[in-house]
Amino acid sequence: MNNQSTSSLNDHYNQPDLPSRLLQALADAGLDPRNLQCADLELLDEFHIRGKDATRDLAKLAQLQEHHQVLDLGCGVGGPARMLAQEIGCRVLGMDLVDSYVEAATLLTKLTRLSHLVQFHQGDMQEMPFADSSYDCVWSQHTVMNIADKAALAAEVRRVLRPGGQAVFYEVCAGNGKPVHLPVAWASNPGHSHLCGPEELRDCFLEAGLVQDLWEDVTELSLAWLDASVAQRKTRTGDSPPRPGLGLLMGKDAGLKSKNLGRNLREGRAVVVQGIFRVS
Repeated sequence: MNNQSTSSLNDHYNQPDLPSRLLQALADAGLDPRNLQCADLELLDEFHIRGKDATRDLAKLAQLQEHHQVLDLGCGVGGPARMLAQEIGCRVLGMDLVDSYVEAATLLTKLTRLSHLVQFHQGDMQEMPFADSSYDCVWSQHTVMNIADKAALAAEVRRVLRPGGQAVFYEVCAGNGKPVHLPVAWASNPGHSHLCGPEELRDCFLEAGLVQDLWEDVTELSLAWLDASVAQRKTRTGDSPPRPGLGLLMGKDAGLKSKNLGRNLREGRAVVVQGIFRVS
């Protein structure tokens, strides 16, 4: 990724003073940072469709085990990494391009007492500073849409995986060829969005030498979850302070980004797929 595109993407995702704003949001919700639980972060932690359900389902499909070393690409503020550590016992390194996300992820992991299992690194996933055959699993949820050279990414994923290791992906792809409505969570302008068709994405991993174990379209499941989330928000009462949510990560136009995501899926402009590949 060149310096100009990296800077533009950082501008899209970056939220100034995110760690301090998160601490304030926790306080406003009546949460004690000294006794923070992962469940307290449920509305914030999973920056992808279907939230924790998607992470749990993928981990089960991949049959992740306690001893597995996982590299979480585009880790955001670290929700999936913490879940894999807390619920399974995996050791996870999260990697993200955005400094403020890495800082927030490190803070939240410390507050939830999971730093012994989860760490974070700022960097470009197309140029990973890791040795060959370092990980049992490379994990990505709604990340690849920001990567133009997917073949280069697939080659890096293959390089850092150990023999028998798995690449686990849950991604938004291009649908019927019509441009997506913007803004969305991953893009403020067309230069940020690098959607490709599902078959093209799958072929990148196959051509990198990985073997396909799972590939399926989960668009309908994603839409059902989005609809249920909207209905739940409409029925939520104001009796208790709201928990920190994804608006902290998506900014002032979070509502429009979410609305456009649903619109793109309904109009077939985008689809959602998940896949598991392995090193034979």
